[in-house]
Amino acid sequence: MTESGPSAAFVSLVRAVATDLLHRKDELNRLDGIAGDGDLGLTMTAAANALLELAPSLESLPEADAIRRCGTEIARRAPSTGGTLIAFALMAAAKADVAPDAAPLERAAAYLEAAAASVAQRGQVAPGDRTMLDALRPAADAIRRAADTGLDAVAALTEAAVAADAGATETASMAAKVGRAGWLAGRAAGHEDAGARLIALAFGAAVRARP
Repeated sequence: MTESGPSAAFVSLVRAVATDLLHRKDELNRLDGIAGDGDLGLTMTAAANALLELAPSLESLPEADAIRRCGTEIARRAPSTGGTLIAFALMAAAKADVAPDAAPLERAAAYLEAAAASVAQRGQVAPGDRTMLDALRPAADAIRRAADTGLDAVAALTEAAVAADAGATETASMAAKVGRAGWLAGRAAGHEDAGARLIALAFGAAVRARP
């Protein structure tokens, strides 16, 4: 597949999101340190560097294979809890039941729905449990609505970013139930979940990268 193929847009987004996340280390570490291990920023820095190194080799791959390679590389280079969830979400997205020649938003919706389902299943969480799912699920829903109603890609991505940001913000009022934050629910109260903010940051970076 050439640079004009379906994976080209994905590779461009990978570069944009990874580059942005390199500047978010302190923010993510701070949020994660409130009631977690305080290393999400470090994990995402490792993941971002891995993706930037990988990006040139993705341009010749079919889109699903490119997504899968991102997942396997993050699993190898950033093997923390957060990194592993993201890695498996990407690998699940690559297995989504969608035709390679489907419209771009239809493919994106299928990928995001599969990714959200993976986070829910592997993390044993549901919306409202104060996790990254609380940003990822609304973003996936926004892209699905956009695909079903014929929005253009820029408008769709913008709506997904707004939904992810709102979801991350709402986690500040949610009771932590899982992981270390669940054990330290009092400390987590009133603060956003770091994983949810990570998802919102990624969608925000994707929007800013669009022409």
